[in-house]
Amino acid sequence: MKQLYIERSIELPEDLKITVKDRHVTIEGPKGTLTRNFDPTDVEITKKGKKVDIKAFYINKKRKAATLAVVGYINNMVKGVMQGYTYKSKIVFSHFPLTVEPDNKKKIITIKNLYGGRKNIIVPIVGPETTVKVDKDDVIIEGIDKEAVGQTTANMQEACRLRGKRKKDPETFMDGIWLWDKA
Repeated sequence: MKQLYIERSIELPEDLKITVKDRHVTIEGPKGTLTRNFDPTDVEITKKGKKVDIKAFYINKKRKAATLAVVGYINNMVKGVMQGYTYKSKIVFSHFPLTVEPDNKKKIITIKNLYGGRKNIIVPIVGPETTVKVDKDDVIIEGIDKEAVGQTTANMQEACRLRGKRKKDPETFMDGIWLWDKA
């Protein structure tokens, strides 16, 4: 038997302010404000007091997956404006000392001396609220948007990926910036 509709509810904490207009959701909390547009999905988002209801009708696999993804996005937005996200990456090098210099005003991270190379690697910081700081051999990425924090971390790891002649022996060349903790 086919499922006719799917419905999920999200309970919101007291100190949050949420605005739902069409499929545009804005959540304001103690850490900041996040806005997301859910227009590409066929879901119905309504606010009832301190509760958000998400519904979709005529369910198939794709529509069910899209509905549950919207629920996950809203949960991540709530957690982001309440607690924020912190990802920690470790700076690893064996011979050539690798240095990382974040510039939060210009929204870039400069990686110097990777594998002894003279060329600096520039990595963008994604999102306006995302900040990066270096503490000895740790790079700490913080922000309220989970996707922006995760994408900044992934961009740093991708910039340090093995290429060229070093690609064949990853056990010898382990230099880079690698994620080791999420909070």
